[in-house]
Amino acid sequence: MHSMTKNGKRKLNIMFADFTYYNRHTLYSRYTPLSIGMIAQYSKQKFGDDIDVSLFKSIDKFFDKAKETPPDVVGLSIYFWNKAINQYAVKKLRQMFGKEVIIVVGGPSIDSNLNEQFNFLTDDFPHVDAAITNEGELGFYNLIKKILSNPLEVFNEPIDGLSFLKGDAVLSGKPIGLSLDLSTMGSPYLSGLMDEFMNSDYQPLIQTSRFCPYTCAFCVSGKNRGKLRGYPIEQIEEELKYVSKRYADRPHHTMYLVDENFGILKRDVEIAKLLKKCKEDYGYPQAVFFYNDKRFTGTSREVLEIMKDMTQYGVTLALQTENPEALKAVNRVNVTEKEIDSAIKWAKGLGLDTSTELIFGMPHDTRDNFVSLLDRSINRGFDNVLVHNLLFMDGIEMNRKSYREKYDYKTKFRPNSTHYGTHEGVFFSEYEEIPVSSHSFSYDDFWDIRGLNFMFYTTFNLKFQKWFFQFVRHLGIQLSEFYSNLMKPDRNIEWPSEYINFLDDFKIAVEEELFDTKEEMIKKTKEIYESNDGDVGEPTRINMNYGARLTYLETHWVKEVLLKHLDLLKGESLTVDDKNLASNLIDLANSERIDLNKIETKQPLKFSVDVINWRKNKFRDPLKNLKMPEKSVKFLVSKNQVSVIEGFQKRFNTYKDKDFYNAAMDFVQPRKYLLHNLSYED
Repeated sequence: MHSMTKNGKRKLNIMFADFTYYNRHTLYSRYTPLSIGMIAQYSKQKFGDDIDVSLFKSIDKFFDKAKETPPDVVGLSIYFWNKAINQYAVKKLRQMFGKEVIIVVGGPSIDSNLNEQFNFLTDDFPHVDAAITNEGELGFYNLIKKILSNPLEVFNEPIDGLSFLKGDAVLSGKPIGLSLDLSTMGSPYLSGLMDEFMNSDYQPLIQTSRFCPYTCAFCVSGKNRGKLRGYPIEQIEEELKYVSKRYADRPHHTMYLVDENFGILKRDVEIAKLLKKCKEDYGYPQAVFFYNDKRFTGTSREVLEIMKDMTQYGVTLALQTENPEALKAVNRVNVTEKEIDSAIKWAKGLGLDTSTELIFGMPHDTRDNFVSLLDRSINRGFDNVLVHNLLFMDGIEMNRKSYREKYDYKTKFRPNSTHYGTHEGVFFSEYEEIPVSSHSFSYDDFWDIRGLNFMFYTTFNLKFQKWFFQFVRHLGIQLSEFYSNLMKPDRNIEWPSEYINFLDDFKIAVEEELFDTKEEMIKKTKEIYESNDGDVGEPTRINMNYGARLTYLETHWVKEVLLKHLDLLKGESLTVDDKNLASNLIDLANSERIDLNKIETKQPLKFSVDVINWRKNKFRDPLKNLKMPEKSVKFLVSKNQVSVIEGFQKRFNTYKDKDFYNAAMDFVQPRKYLLHNLSYED
């Protein structure tokens, strides 16, 4: 091993990396490297001047430093969005330093199952020395302790919290699980370890507690066993203040709480108050993203009462599926119908949005029962419906071979956003693996849901023509039916050419997104990269890309097309009043959207129905029941909105239109900040 000396004492050089990609479409996914920061922090606390630690997100900076000062130990954090870049880094390190460097990997991708670990260490990462399972701090501590005491015989005996190959088998120490006493864990923010990553485009990650008590088979946390613990509240307070001060000049950045269930501990109420105080004192954070406790207890409600508009999605009740057989197959218990109704009514009273997340592709789920769930979610009053494809990734129970075979899953591969690039002439590209058929749904079913997925996302998350679609629902049209017609119109009828072009572009994008093998996908992204002279192509997040296009760049044909589809679906039963009101609601949506290039005054619109209270009541009643004397709706903006949008403009004003509006959907949070506030003129 390489060695350094200080006062005659051997000093271990440890380099940590949580690699990300740097191009114009990955800004939204650049976060401070909290995971490796915490392991580095704990290591420094334990070993002090016996070690040097450094943190990296950029592969270029990592290898520049490695050439300058060769590492003794490298710790790499692996997830499905940086697996390929890590595989490249491991090979490169071995070429440069041979066995002189110890390489250890960790992160959510490391399965607790020994068979999966064997496959991971032989097929995916044959050149690493060891994998750390579950929490990294204790396993890494045990490794460094062994290196410092006996560097020549590190992997002769099992090491608690680590797995490594010994001959043809995995040698695994005692499982550590999730057991670290967090009161012994200092803050990598307060110690200055994270300072380098807080002055640019990285969005801050904060953790206040650890462990998820739920065992969902589709989630990397489902395999973990341990106990729920929180960091000292005094430390959290200092950390929140420190981070908020540092980000005060970039209010368009969201703060991400990475607790798996924020609101599960009673003291989370106190943390919510601290976050609100930071916003008041420093103007940051304007928006906070977190997953509230799945059970949505009284504590969760208190947290949301305090934070209100700061929350990105308001009340989130992630249902994923409501098929009883599917829930059983993935080890999940959902909230009840009564609890959902209670939560939505409670949120309505506070003016909070309610969201749900659904996953298509679960065992036993069919096209029809999933479409029913989509319609039911809207009819219940959810403001946002996030529809995800099931992902097969390292570290989840569903990814295991036996599970896939049991439910006859067939999969395809697609690029993981624009996570691809080169280092020293070597190209690498990340992928996502998604099921496109199973024992309960066909390939055609998958394609049907793909179009619905796009429209539900665009309407309920990007707020595209939401007024119109809620109105349509009360005319007795299921949204799934309207969306199906919208995405697959009768082409014997005359339509605006721009509309047909949009649909054709969308279809091509979706078809070209999927590949039978990883190798085909990598070849395609390499072609794109080379044809753009070393730059990425179009954003591969199709929902976001085409949603932004529909919402900002193609508004000129939308009204004609929506009204024509409404005519076709309702026929002679569509009254003139209904048609006029539908037309006015489309105008309302267009005026409500803020011009992101220049915030300007909009002309008021006249209504004889109470649209503001209609939305406030979650669109539960037909709008025609809310008649009122004619009033003008005016369009306002708050100071907070101006602050966030101006911060966004300052950073992205050089972007071309398509990229500019794509970035807006990510960085202007909560997304309702993209819309004017509505008020009636006195």
